[in-house]
Amino acid sequence: MRVSIIVLFILFLMMGLTTERASAQIRGYNTMVGVVGGTNLGGTVKQFISQPGAVDLLVYRRWKGTVAALLYEHHFNITEIRGLEWFAGGGAHYGIWKDGKGEPPWVYRIDQDYKAFGVDAIVGLEYNFHLSNFYLGLYWKPAYNFQDFTDFWGDEAAFTLRYSL
Repeated sequence: MRVSIIVLFILFLMMGLTTERASAQIRGYNTMVGVVGGTNLGGTVKQFISQPGAVDLLVYRRWKGTVAALLYEHHFNITEIRGLEWFAGGGAHYGIWKDGKGEPPWVYRIDQDYKAFGVDAIVGLEYNFHLSNFYLGLYWKPAYNFQDFTDFWGDEAAFTLRYSL
């Protein structure tokens, strides 16, 4: 609970400090940091490597385990709505669940470790609030695992709140 309050305080502080330079940040940024919440809860760092292309690192908790996903995302403008973009891409993930603590749906024995790695696809929307440094996003990230749970994960969706540096 304390962590949530601290994160919200920092976000509001950054919003107040950046109103002057926000108009110059339409696409003049390279890095975004933020939080992820939905079927998972965690953080994200997005680094643009070209005008439409970005590398996105997601680190989050799911089923009491930890998962990291590294994705490439290609962004497309939606010209009818200023500040709205959609993106699509793919990448890979790796997750670990420690004995007695994790509850992934494929658990056979509670006293052993489980790992999962595989490939991901991602599609989503991202909206810039009135040319500020804050972006609200929504994504769907289906994945396929190659270890322990060798099957399709199609239920991973989340909101993101990002801040451009």
